[in-house]
Amino acid sequence: MPLTTPPRPHNLFEYLPELAEHSRLAVRLHPREGAPRTDESSVGGPLLWPADEPRPLCRLAHDPIGERPLAQALRLRFAKEDRRLFEARTGPFDQQRQEDAERELMLRIVQEAHPGFDPGDPVPLIPVAQLYYRDVPGLPWPDRYDLLQILWCPLNHTGSQTITPYCPAFQVRWRMAAEVEMQAAEAPQPVMCVEEYMPRPCVVRPELVTEFPNYDDLPEHLQEAVTDWEDRIGDGVDYGFDIALAPGWKAMGHGGCWSLYEPYPMVCECGAEQLPLLTAASGEFDSGTVSWQPIEEANAGWSLSDPVGVHLGRGNKFQLHYCPESEHHTNRTEIF
Repeated sequence: MPLTTPPRPHNLFEYLPELAEHSRLAVRLHPREGAPRTDESSVGGPLLWPADEPRPLCRLAHDPIGERPLAQALRLRFAKEDRRLFEARTGPFDQQRQEDAERELMLRIVQEAHPGFDPGDPVPLIPVAQLYYRDVPGLPWPDRYDLLQILWCPLNHTGSQTITPYCPAFQVRWRMAAEVEMQAAEAPQPVMCVEEYMPRPCVVRPELVTEFPNYDDLPEHLQEAVTDWEDRIGDGVDYGFDIALAPGWKAMGHGGCWSLYEPYPMVCECGAEQLPLLTAASGEFDSGTVSWQPIEEANAGWSLSDPVGVHLGRGNKFQLHYCPESEHHTNRTEIF
């Protein structure tokens, strides 16, 4: 079923026609829980993967904060043992000592279930998004590719020039689907994960929408014009939340609203400005963006506010950028 964003409260082009030159098309993915196949676009679904291509591993340094065993049975067992550990504690509470004891307990339980497990081993990456160009218009280099695949490591990372600290680390694959003659068997699963980084398998209902820059990215004279427009309208409509940036999971567009850092350009090592490729969000909408809920789901209430179940930071968005000069240049990420 196609999903349709309600019309925005106001048509900004009527009031500020100059904004048109700063607009971009974005594709709202509208992920919804389901059972996607390898020949379908998806979030958190299986990937069309060649049998002769090794599955990617993360070899970066990991921070154990937030790690838990992947298997449900192990998570339940850890919860029970962790509770006993907490109840057996005596004396003043020492948070660091408690965290160290929990990690030791977790590692012991995991090693019992997976003999030979070494927390320093490379970690299998998991599927985050598979986007066929037929579903998502505007993806880069359509003359060379018709399939974009994005994976990430479901553990925290200490950060680098291209990876945001304490968030998943991405890898990207660009493909021609017809060149995958024989598909790989089921993908390996990581033994450990940060549960909030494990997306539920979702089908997608892509929708093309127009986005405008975040307020802080506008030229100064347009910032003033937008502020004057909001004051003149006087109905409480907010440029950022209600007009400019679609919430939820999406491809391309302008992406996110800077809230944790002062805005800065995402620049490639070649000097080109990098552009948003995928925005992974902690939910589809919240109390400030509920006006973006699709028309077809107007009576669904909050039941579809978080179908993917991924939570980044403290309810933030995580954005992957690409260099328009070459798909071989390093991708960069930021959290909003």
